[in-house]
Amino acid sequence: MTTLARLTHLIHDKFGVALDVIDPDAPFASYDLDSLTVAELMFEIDDNFGVTVPDSAATTVTTLRELSVLIDGLPAAAQKA
Repeated sequence: MTTLARLTHLIHDKFGVALDVIDPDAPFASYDLDSLTVAELMFEIDDNFGVTVPDSAATTVTTLRELSVLIDGLPAAAQKA
């Protein structure tokens, strides 16, 4: 499963967003995810993907596609053991 697909399912499972309305290019706000919820999402990603997402991502990344690219581009040093 791709990172984008995993993120889509995470948004659905954790925050109850229907799969058929998730658009990878839509801003998080379109799913009623505020900045606090996006921060919570970043912690979920840390746990579910085994990576450390930079704190700045909570305010600079605004779509699932951007988040997917960020996760896929994290250096091996950011991977958790």
